[in-house]
Amino acid sequence: MIGYYLAIGFGKLISFLPFRLLYIFSDFLKFLMQNVLKYRKAVIEENLKKSFPEKTEEEISKLRSGFYSNFADLLVESFKSLSVSKKTMEKRFVLKNPEVFQNLYDNNQGVIMVMGHYTNFEWTAMSIPLCVPNPCFAVYHPLKNKRFSKKVVKIREQFGLELFPMEETYPFMLNNEAKAPLYVFMADQSPHKGKIKYRSPFLNRETPVHLGVENLSKKCNLAVVFIDIERVRRGFYEVTAHLLFDKPNETTGHEITDTHVQALEKLIRKKPQDWLWSHKRWKHA
Repeated sequence: MIGYYLAIGFGKLISFLPFRLLYIFSDFLKFLMQNVLKYRKAVIEENLKKSFPEKTEEEISKLRSGFYSNFADLLVESFKSLSVSKKTMEKRFVLKNPEVFQNLYDNNQGVIMVMGHYTNFEWTAMSIPLCVPNPCFAVYHPLKNKRFSKKVVKIREQFGLELFPMEETYPFMLNNEAKAPLYVFMADQSPHKGKIKYRSPFLNRETPVHLGVENLSKKCNLAVVFIDIERVRRGFYEVTAHLLFDKPNETTGHEITDTHVQALEKLIRKKPQDWLWSHKRWKHA
């Protein structure tokens, strides 16, 4: 209990820092993780080298350094979520083509919005309800510490997103009566070893992928939209929506899965340092 209140108290203090000071703290965190703690250095380097075998050691080193910058900004911006206002988020998180979602909503068709662990994916999921007419939902995995879990849910739901437990995904989505719901799905989660049913080419390797996006889009007749997240400058993000499929049941087997996986790879290759390379994405490859 004491640890919880200390952690939340520290996070609150950080969240009240103005953005200018927040990013000075981020620079310090980057230095600490990269040069002192060497946070997951081996995992990051292995992932980068196998994904980009054509790059030199110097290029890999620059990408690794860029990853730590992105990750440090993600951490401090997550702290900022404890006190950030709706007005601030509307200024710093912009959907460039909201008509993609508006058109689907007007046609009473729900959406699976697919994204990756790219730039500030936390702010993206949290803020998407501010940009679209759809009621928004996302799956979450409850933490072992119930107090922390409840706090995380409260932070993510503060602008209208509604979370539901991972184990309830299928029953929740199949029985959801909301008009044209939008579901946030991550494209780059690694399936449990015993649940691997399909592998797709991704960043130079045959990679185990979840089939939930494809299966649920067909069962619920949901359009599949991939979002391209770009950090235009520190703390400011622009998102572009790409409609991949609006008639999921007319697709061939694994077409939806391969397409959204390839869309994520294209985004990562554009600016590799902004992806979460510390994640053990290929542990069951």
